Amino acid sequence: MKNLKQLIGILAVATVLLSFGFDEVKLFEFSYPGRDKTSLTLQAENFKRFSKEWRGSDYYYYAAGKDGMICSILYYKLNDDEKTSLVDAPKTAMGGPDISPAYPFTYFTTYSNLKKYEENVNSWGQASDDFMFQQNDITNFNGVKVDQKHMYGYCMADKDLFVNIHLSKVNCSSADSTTMRAILDSLTKMK
Repeated sequence: MKNLKQLIGILAVATVLLSFGFDEVKLFEFSYPGRDKTSLTLQAENFKRFSKEWRGSDYYYYAAGKDGMICSILYYKLNDDEKTSLVDAPKTAMGGPDISPAYPFTYFTTYSNLKKYEENVNSWGQASDDFMFQQNDITNFNGVKVDQKHMYGYCMADKDLFVNIHLSKVNCSSADSTTMRAILDSLTKMK
């Protein structure tokens, strides 16, 4: 009986310790409200829940993790002129498909408001994939020394919806970078 009580005590302590050491990986789903077939998912243990808000005709999700990592997902709704210039024109020029991550990738990387600060830029993924990706570092922001990592995933949720998935962290370690990459690798576009 004494050994059984000791074993139960040890198991209880181990359970408590493990619960502090490991967070549960959660599957998060995002979509543009009122539109079918715009869902995407990602897996992460860093975030509990995402806030949501309309920004004009765009829809924005945001979460800050307890480890300082930030994640945002922007569904950017193209107006008719943007659809013509950002999708139809390149599609015609390249003989490309109606939907490709290359269109939002080109738009968001070209018009990034942080572009002049970005260093160590690395991109991956193909125009025929569901997602294309980029990572960069910002070490100096308006003369202030910072150490910030940014990683992005880009896709199209529909013919007029660009999606920008953004992860960032200040004082990003190599382990944090690996976590961010794993989050991007977990992205799934629901079809």
